[in-house]
Amino acid sequence: MKAACSPKSKTSSPISKGFFPGLSYVEGTSSLHRVHPGVKLMLLISFSICAMLVTSVAGGMLLLVILISAYGAAGLGWDFFIRKLRWILLFGLMMLLAQVLWVRTGVLLWHFQGSFFSFEVWSEGLLGGLAMVFRFINVIGSSYLFVAITNPNQLAYTLMQAGLPYRAGFMLITALRFIPLFHLELNQIKNAQMAKGIDLEGLSPAKLVRSIRYLLVPLVISVLGRVDTLTVSMEIRAFGLTDHREYRETLLMSKAEKRGMAVIPLVFGIIWAALR
Repeated sequence: MKAACSPKSKTSSPISKGFFPGLSYVEGTSSLHRVHPGVKLMLLISFSICAMLVTSVAGGMLLLVILISAYGAAGLGWDFFIRKLRWILLFGLMMLLAQVLWVRTGVLLWHFQGSFFSFEVWSEGLLGGLAMVFRFINVIGSSYLFVAITNPNQLAYTLMQAGLPYRAGFMLITALRFIPLFHLELNQIKNAQMAKGIDLEGLSPAKLVRSIRYLLVPLVISVLGRVDTLTVSMEIRAFGLTDHREYRETLLMSKAEKRGMAVIPLVFGIIWAALR
């Protein structure tokens, strides 16, 4: 059975570009875009493991500099990083604040005494919070970069040609393509409900309940309808009839990329040993 679409197609649908670029592939011609998906996956795994194991603030900051440099090399830039990950950065600041407020060990760095409350900053709370924030941002930011520069079709082909069952590869492609589609559906439902005079703005408990009723319920119904349509389409095309599958394109690694697959874990292992 032939693959449904070719990753080299010159015409791109809106879904392939992404209605919600924060969670979808961003087309580009940078050197990182052209790297084999398997190499990029190895980079992601090695970088994420290194980021999780590094506990020092200096190490986390250095990994963040490497990550931002990778965004620049991919043609995305610092502004793109801030704009698309602003909520992740805000959540990281909340994690830092919680760590500073609740951890009171180490050396007292700053103390404020007000009329009704006091505020203290301890060294363990500040350093531990910063390390946690850098770890969180590095892992999430690298995962987003991987999604932004890796064609989902090529990634699925690579994994399936490496031995992943093609049903699982199809699930991966479907998930990556449906995320921006569902975001578009949610925006359309929200605009339609607000055009009817339904107030969905605000964070009060009553408005949250109203949002669930007027946004999530229609979205779930729409999603179930699309899933049913996709299921019928797959059955018509005899999806899963045979265990063997042929692909329109075979993605081969160059000699340099094969060497990179072996060198990348060693490089990040050395970085971890130097920064821990």
